[in-house]
Amino acid sequence: MTEEVFWYSHLEAVEEVARREAAIIVDAFRERGIDIGGAIDQAEHDRDMHPGGIAFMYDRNHILTRVRYLGGAGGMRGPQRLSEAGTLRGVLDVLQDVLQRDDDRYPEVEVIRVAGDVVLLCLNPRGHKHTRDYADYGGGERGEHVDVLEILRLIDEELGEGVATPDHVLTAAQSLRPCSATEPQQVYPTAGPYPAPCRDGGARVRIFQADTGLLTDAAVTFPWLAGVHGDPDPRAGYLNSNIRPYGGHGTFVAGVLRCMAPHAQVHVSNIFGTAGSARESDVATLLKATAFRFGFEILHITASGFTRKNIPPLALEGFLKLLRPYKGVLCVAEAGNNHTRRPAWPGAFPDVLSVGALATDWRHYADFTNYGGWVDVYAPGENLVNAFGSGTYKCQIPPNVGQLRTFSGLAQWSGTSFSAPIVTGLIAARMTRTGESAREAAAVLLAKARAQAIPGVGPVLFPGCDDDEHCGHGEGRGRCGCAGDCAPRDLCGCGGGHSRPGRMPR
Repeated sequence: MTEEVFWYSHLEAVEEVARREAAIIVDAFRERGIDIGGAIDQAEHDRDMHPGGIAFMYDRNHILTRVRYLGGAGGMRGPQRLSEAGTLRGVLDVLQDVLQRDDDRYPEVEVIRVAGDVVLLCLNPRGHKHTRDYADYGGGERGEHVDVLEILRLIDEELGEGVATPDHVLTAAQSLRPCSATEPQQVYPTAGPYPAPCRDGGARVRIFQADTGLLTDAAVTFPWLAGVHGDPDPRAGYLNSNIRPYGGHGTFVAGVLRCMAPHAQVHVSNIFGTAGSARESDVATLLKATAFRFGFEILHITASGFTRKNIPPLALEGFLKLLRPYKGVLCVAEAGNNHTRRPAWPGAFPDVLSVGALATDWRHYADFTNYGGWVDVYAPGENLVNAFGSGTYKCQIPPNVGQLRTFSGLAQWSGTSFSAPIVTGLIAARMTRTGESAREAAAVLLAKARAQAIPGVGPVLFPGCDDDEHCGHGEGRGRCGCAGDCAPRDLCGCGGGHSRPGRMPR
């Protein structure tokens, strides 16, 4: 199959970055036998988004709904006998209409519980890797693909919007829109982490990081990652080997987090190991199966995604409800890298602390960050330096397609994936100092962020430990621990330079 037949080949030329990102993600899922579709975004109501990009991505053989909307027990349209009028039609009844064969035999559908009352309808249960068309199970002429979006349109018309949704793809991709969020860049071997590590903070705080896994021997190679555990990162590469796209992401994020809270207990899980992406049903299922066993106080999620009609993703909503009985537990997520006010999930959920990114001058938005009232706070997220691994990386994104970059442990990277762990680390460090719960510490820090809000940006937090000069960010180095080489003079007093201001949103 050639690239020309894929849905993302119809993206406009200006969206070449998005096309490349989509190809990486779709190909990675295809290696697992999973068929990922996508919707082209016309952006009719969005002045801050270019039309013709990617609205959202989804599994072409999955539908999510709630148990109470399943139906399938003989519900009928129109007038009914009084004794049968209580049997309402549901999602399975609509599916039966859509996928019915001429000989009155129906395709098989597997109903799988995901989280709480949210269930997954798998339209290809025998080929559970979802490689065959619906036509193989009664979806019209052989070879004709009855798309999930058309089925959902019919469900919307009969049952209402939000009753059923696609199984959306969440991704740590740097952008599905043109922006300056970058692929990892090389740094001098003598460079150290930026922001620099604190000396103390985070002891006895348990953080579960949903990411791409952890580089083998990271805890030995990088002192500030000592004691961090996690699943192996299958795409990170090892000494003198190839690093695949999004490899090393979990290690980098854990490194930034640990620089703010050097003694926190961190487990890096390989939730987003498919090119930095995962279906929301898998995210909810894996978190339910693994995160609770760890007994976390902070759940840190380093991926985001848009949804069909901006409706909250059902599987993630079902999982987040499971957190509510746990007193003081907090979920932190990145805001996403699409430079829009449109809500990106899970950050847009009211129970989730969402983090956007500041530019290198720490005074403006980074020109890739999502923003708006649903973003709780902003932290530095451009040109950070941290643990990455060793090996060769081949660039996939314009304008550097095909460029080979050789890494020897550290990398420079930009994105809201890297501003979010600064905030998580600050919360963990405060928890240790004060004995507060994660939610209590977050509330205090958000109040501080609002007090030092930047006009035209919003609440902001900077690396540091509540001005505690014993944290390793004092002793004449400047508040951020940068040794005079990073932040504006009026923020850290280091006299350092910075590259350029970020672009304000339109």
